[in-house]
Amino acid sequence: MYPINLILDDKPCVVLGGGHVAFRKIEGLIEAKAKITVISPEIVSEINDLVGNKQITWIKKCYESGDLAGFELVICAIGNEEINQKVQLEANKRRILLNVVDRLDYCDFALPAKIRRGDLLVTFSTNGKSPALSRYLRCKMEQEFDDTYAKWLDKLVQLRKEAIEKLPTSDDREIFWRSALSDDVMELVRAKKYDEAEASIRNAISGFRA
Repeated sequence: MYPINLILDDKPCVVLGGGHVAFRKIEGLIEAKAKITVISPEIVSEINDLVGNKQITWIKKCYESGDLAGFELVICAIGNEEINQKVQLEANKRRILLNVVDRLDYCDFALPAKIRRGDLLVTFSTNGKSPALSRYLRCKMEQEFDDTYAKWLDKLVQLRKEAIEKLPTSDDREIFWRSALSDDVMELVRAKKYDEAEASIRNAISGFRA
């Protein structure tokens, strides 16, 4: 598996299954701003609330071949081996990305445990081999990643624009950022001394020589 973060904004995604596991997968898709459809004859109350709030669409039926048409990603959380195989065949035929819960051999991608703070996304993945370990690592690191780095990321957006104007080539910018985001600067960020950190970066931009 190649470690990528999928950009799912408004992309049509389908979740097969309506239980608590399916709900957790739906939460992640909502966070990714996907356009979500659930196919299941029954759904738990948490999913029903999302339907009631018009955050997702529910098709009340069992999965049948042909149901994946029009979707770009499918998560199968039914837990039935025969259905898993049918879903894999259809997904492969239609070239749709597939994740089957607890069946790594059927998956095109694994869903990492994640910490999101604004636009900052930190993920923990074991390539699907141990989701429990991914969740444990996420829980251990959640206190480390408060909103400090998310606020710094917002400031880096403007600093990055300034660096692009000053440093015209991608090679120059890569060299610059490797040195500019130094331990000293990040210590200022951790201390929430954002103005001082910004000033340090700006000085580095103005004084940069390739």
